[in-house]
Amino acid sequence: MVEQTRSQASDWQQPAREESGLREYVATIRERIWLIVGAVLICLVAAVGYLLVADRVYEARAELLVSPVPADDPLLASLGLIRQSSDPTRDVETAATLAQSIDVAARASEELGGAPGPQTLLDDVTAEPVATSNIIAITASAESPQAAADVANAMAQAVVDDRTEALHEQVETQLSALTEDGATTGGSAQAEVSQLEILSRSEDPTIRVETEAVVPDEAASPNVRLTLGAALLAGLVIGGIAAFGSQALDPRLRREEQLRSRFKLPILARVPKEQSRRNAPMAPGTMSQAASEAYRTLRANLLSNRSRDDGLAQTIMVTGSAPSEGKTTTAINLAASFVLTGARVIVIEADLRRPSVGETLGLEPPKRGGTAGTLLGNVELEDALVTSAPFGEGLKLLLADYRGAAMSELFSLRAAERLLREAQELADIVIIDSPPLTAVVDTLPLARQVDDVLIVCRLGLTRLDRLSELSELLASNGVAPTGFALIEVTRSEGSSSYYYRGNEAGGRETSARRGREPSAASGTPR
Repeated sequence: MVEQTRSQASDWQQPAREESGLREYVATIRERIWLIVGAVLICLVAAVGYLLVADRVYEARAELLVSPVPADDPLLASLGLIRQSSDPTRDVETAATLAQSIDVAARASEELGGAPGPQTLLDDVTAEPVATSNIIAITASAESPQAAADVANAMAQAVVDDRTEALHEQVETQLSALTEDGATTGGSAQAEVSQLEILSRSEDPTIRVETEAVVPDEAASPNVRLTLGAALLAGLVIGGIAAFGSQALDPRLRREEQLRSRFKLPILARVPKEQSRRNAPMAPGTMSQAASEAYRTLRANLLSNRSRDDGLAQTIMVTGSAPSEGKTTTAINLAASFVLTGARVIVIEADLRRPSVGETLGLEPPKRGGTAGTLLGNVELEDALVTSAPFGEGLKLLLADYRGAAMSELFSLRAAERLLREAQELADIVIIDSPPLTAVVDTLPLARQVDDVLIVCRLGLTRLDRLSELSELLASNGVAPTGFALIEVTRSEGSSSYYYRGNEAGGRETSARRGREPSAASGTPR
């Protein structure tokens, strides 16, 4: 293996910084679309429940027209009528305030038969100017459409009646003063009396009912469209916050862009998700055609990275940051892919704590010894190797003959280097199935000796913090990985339909006819 400096080994931890864009947000929404849909459904169900139990409130509106009298007319000004001012809106606001007096409410309550009471009417009725016009809107709320219209009309008419009554009282006072002691003999006084007599027989000229309230067709509250629209918006907002919040707090690898944003390493293979649900490695022949093609791609990428010129075999360590990420599946299927090219391949099972290569291929280490026996010098490597019938002499395996942690330190001895060198002399490709280095550092000494360190990541399982720990461990030991193998990638529609759909069902059968399928249980990658 070509020695690298510490700075070169850590360069891969410093990717070119990329700006986050719309694509990242879209990816987050796609990954957590059901979270958003769930929030929307919950909000809509809550809104429908509210609509079913909420009391219906109807609103009706009557309108009053305000016509202030000129401020320079001394007679009209003395009668307490609404007078013109320099601010027209103030005249209407004054009239609106008068329309909400307790006297007006008492008059309207009497008109309605005493129910509802004056204070209830003031609570259920509003009087507000309409924009900058001379119109006052009298809006009444009630539990039935007819009641809302009746209350609005009663309040509007009560305003006019109350103001008219006050006017008539003022007029009577003025008439009494003018007719007393024959004060009406003058012409001007006679004109005032005539004008006052006319006012005594008419309503207040400054305010009148312009438009009567009509019975509303539908309830004002709850508003079905507004309630459902608000629920939909609330669901989208809550779902969006939950989606992006969970994205920020989610410790797991969800898409390959997360790898690119952290490491300057290529993704050498994208292995699609398999149908099996068993938590066990998958052997060649049990994989789909698409997965087999992914491992052929991995093989090609690793071969293109070969830099040895001493004639020795290329050495590849397959590792990861945690168990059950697909390391053993990758090691076995990568080896099978190399065998198909005619290469001589040796797979060394270096995971002595949880060995599974032999079980996956239906093999057992020879009684004379396996990995541990070879490291201890009890058996020669060539004698400890076993073959798998479907692959013949092209694939040889050094299986773990011991399970546990007691002998894990063997890989830190010179015997491990000797084992690796002997394997290189017997094969063209040497693949080491390593335990996850962040969990145990058993094979870390070998990582410094091999040509390629392949990191296996499994979408939805690999934790980003563990991956960071692994990168720091490798970088601090001067190891620069070759790249990533990404497991359980969603298969694109184009590739599955164009290349594999016709061969999916017959892939395993064809492989079996060619004598290349080992007898092993299927399962998801370990």
